Amino acid sequence: MSILSALPLIRIAELKVEGAPQQEVSFAALGSLVPAGTKHLLIEVNAAQTYTERRFCEVMINGDTGNRYNRREFMASGTAVTTTNTTNTNVAQGVDIPPAGTSRFGGGYIFFPHAFRTDNLKLWQSMGSSLETRLQRHACSWESTAAIDTITLQPWRNVPGGVNQWAAGSIVTLYAVDESRLIEEKALSSAGKFTFGSLPADTRHLVMLMHLRSGENLATRQGDRVYQILNSDQPTSNYKVQRFGGENMASNLIIDEAFTEKRVGWSTAAAAAADSYGNLVVMYPEFRNTDFQRPWISQHAAFEEIYFPVSQENGRWTNTSALTQLHYYPGSGANYLPGSRIGAYKPNPGTRHVVAAGGEASVTLAVPADAAGLRIIVVARTNANQAEDRITIELNGDAAAGNYAIRRASAFAGTDETAVAGGNEFGVVPGGTAEAGIYGCGAAAVIQHAAADRHKHMLSTIGASGGRLAIYGGQWKNTAAVTSVTFKPLSGTLFAAGSVFELVTAEDNL
Repeated sequence: MSILSALPLIRIAELKVEGAPQQEVSFAALGSLVPAGTKHLLIEVNAAQTYTERRFCEVMINGDTGNRYNRREFMASGTAVTTTNTTNTNVAQGVDIPPAGTSRFGGGYIFFPHAFRTDNLKLWQSMGSSLETRLQRHACSWESTAAIDTITLQPWRNVPGGVNQWAAGSIVTLYAVDESRLIEEKALSSAGKFTFGSLPADTRHLVMLMHLRSGENLATRQGDRVYQILNSDQPTSNYKVQRFGGENMASNLIIDEAFTEKRVGWSTAAAAAADSYGNLVVMYPEFRNTDFQRPWISQHAAFEEIYFPVSQENGRWTNTSALTQLHYYPGSGANYLPGSRIGAYKPNPGTRHVVAAGGEASVTLAVPADAAGLRIIVVARTNANQAEDRITIELNGDAAAGNYAIRRASAFAGTDETAVAGGNEFGVVPGGTAEAGIYGCGAAAVIQHAAADRHKHMLSTIGASGGRLAIYGGQWKNTAAVTSVTFKPLSGTLFAAGSVFELVTAEDNL
């Protein structure tokens, strides 16, 4: 999955195309549909289309078909990772979906932060795949400050003949972020920066949801880096980052660089379009665990006219201390502007396993029978005789590589690649020769895991915490409901002691 769906979620509504294909699906009257106090929405798509090639689904907000939508796409297919953008179009884009085929449904997640505020342009980001054919991430904006009342999704209509519909069996699910699991939300402080202390004892992971606009005011630079200081540790040399994404409207650059920098993501700045704020979601897994250096992983999007980025970043603070304080400030601007805010959330508690002393060759977790949605949080390292290893995943104990088809895209220190990965590879983590104390981290999802009428669509974002950062999308070619998930190293023989694997599910309000 993307880090976006590591937020604590409540399943609110679900639409399934039954029988004949259908032109569109809509969630309407959202303000009354979701629990009181809801701020953020997430849509999960597990779908196919009637056109014979993969295409995006289209997104319309409040029925608006004016030329007020903008998009940055980051994608991987064939052997290339590329990025493009479009502006001032009459629909936005959601996630990639495959053509209809026996039991084949793709898609992913679309996250709408601050959906009901009326002081911000509506910006969303997505991650999805048309199974193993193509991986994608999007940043999209709707140039309106209106509260979102209706979200309509339809398959891309710009196809030969102009007829394209949701295939029978397509499922679209609406989630709300559970505000009962909000630890604290800080609006802009007088200092224009944000500090979180007194971190709670009743959660193992933190997820920070940021909505930021830097005070830097340069027409040639409408965005700004988001910097972090952990536990008041100032030296830049203590922060290692790998970034992977796309930006820059003119030349459409793939960003695959490694940094020694306190950056954790990106926001808009004062010269960007009015009411435009950057959206950044950051996960700090196992934030009190002192067995390894503090890893983190993030995904961000921002609408502006210079960089217009969509990206993921993964790194570590080179210290094993438990986190007690998180401080955020602009990389270049003096402060953040009014309307900026950060919410700290604790993910839903899950079923977890911590690898014992001496290491373990595999970890198997049983899926709760009543699970609504299936997400996975990983913090791991292996004993492979190399600096980097991969994690494999087995559903219901199925270890046959031919039963999985998965695409990987990854970046490491200025290089990037994509390919259909062999077998059931599903994450990148440090191996045994990596620097001591470095553990990789990330998250994964098995979409519609309990359905018995479809292959299981899988997504993950798991990196080596300053080494390679990878995203994956693909399928387990089996229609059985998923009852267990097994993790194994690809090259190594053991997961290192202290590695953590956790299954997280959503609350259910259906």
